[in-house]
Amino acid sequence: MIARRFLPSTQSLQAFDAVVRLGSFTAAAQELALTQSAVSRQVAALESQLGQVLLVRGKRSVTPTAQGRVYATAAQSALQQLQQAALALQGAQDKGRLTLAILPTFGTRWLIPRIPRFLRRHPEITLHFTTRIGQFDLLSEGVDAAVHAGQPDWPQAQALQLFEDRVQPMAAPTLLAGTATTSAQIARLPRLALATRPAEWDGWMAAQGLPPAPAPDMVFEHLATLAQACVAGLGVALLPPFLYHGELAAGELAALGPEWGNGSGYWLMTPEHAPEGAAVRAFRDWLMTEITRDDGVFA
Repeated sequence: MIARRFLPSTQSLQAFDAVVRLGSFTAAAQELALTQSAVSRQVAALESQLGQVLLVRGKRSVTPTAQGRVYATAAQSALQQLQQAALALQGAQDKGRLTLAILPTFGTRWLIPRIPRFLRRHPEITLHFTTRIGQFDLLSEGVDAAVHAGQPDWPQAQALQLFEDRVQPMAAPTLLAGTATTSAQIARLPRLALATRPAEWDGWMAAQGLPPAPAPDMVFEHLATLAQACVAGLGVALLPPFLYHGELAAGELAALGPEWGNGSGYWLMTPEHAPEGAAVRAFRDWLMTEITRDDGVFA
């Protein structure tokens, strides 16, 4: 039988863990949606219960003592085990439910049109979609898997590469009038770019043996807006052909130059410290089948 005096509350453990990870009572309070004094009281109660000083409180930062570092490792492990146990119970209850975080453009243009095929294969699975950009904690957000564009450097997540991210210069035929036939001529057109990929044009130019380009004429926050501006004839943009094959086939966009691998990719991210459920496994296997389908999108 475990003595109750050695069992701290989960609130105290969460407060202590957050302070150690973030190095600040203020940051811990923001993460836990508590006041700074509430976090301080929880940690003080933990120290009193254990009879140990766990943190050295400085004016600008907080650092764990030697005993605090040892206990912080144990506290984080205990919290993760409790979280994994709760997820396992939830997974057993909701084994037919799958929550997916998707990128807006990838979701609407590539994934969602294919979802009917997934549902025909797995009618027992209920899908819940959330649109997310950027990294977040999959476990705490209750997300089973996320489609991510970029590098596979997502903390506490494991990555499966779906395909390489390749881009190609595209422009509306009305903008061209037969004038852009070489890479150098393409580079002289008004250039459109993504704010999140400021060096992409320089990379494409270097791959063609050209010097770095001046700053883009227009910068956009989202890929969908960038592509729409390109269709409207505002300039030339580096777009992924697999998302805009429809516009290319319809003549709304014209491919001007060679494709270029920008060094990133599209990934399926799943929680690193959680058991893989049957729904996640089914979705992953179906997704890989879709990517290799001979439907004219992937060469």
